[in-house]
Amino acid sequence: MKVLAIKSNNQITSMDIYTQKSSEITANDMKRWISGSIEIVYATKISRLAYLYIMFVEKDAKHRPVNRLASLLLNEGEGVVRGDAIIARTDKFATTAKTFALDEDEAKDIVERISKLAKSKLGL
Repeated sequence: MKVLAIKSNNQITSMDIYTQKSSEITANDMKRWISGSIEIVYATKISRLAYLYIMFVEKDAKHRPVNRLASLLLNEGEGVVRGDAIIARTDKFATTAKTFALDEDEAKDIVERISKLAKSKLGL
């Protein structure tokens, strides 16, 4: 299972992650990749009925550069993402929501959708 990391230098990388039951990811997993306190942002432009995609970003990252690719995933007027972002999947929007890793095909599909939004061919 994987998560996608969108770096602020416009690079996307796929990172293997060991998951708990049913591909579930814990908050401690995210703390390995995101420094400081974590904020969860809904990736509106790539979510669909079957899956809700979220990005884990550094909260209050005003000192970090704008992440152009991650910012493309937000609706207009929602601001920008600063610093690195980690993309995963969730089952619902609630305090009891679970976070899940992505399978290989799902990760490739997300990168293709980001490529279309960026109007540039991106790869893993």
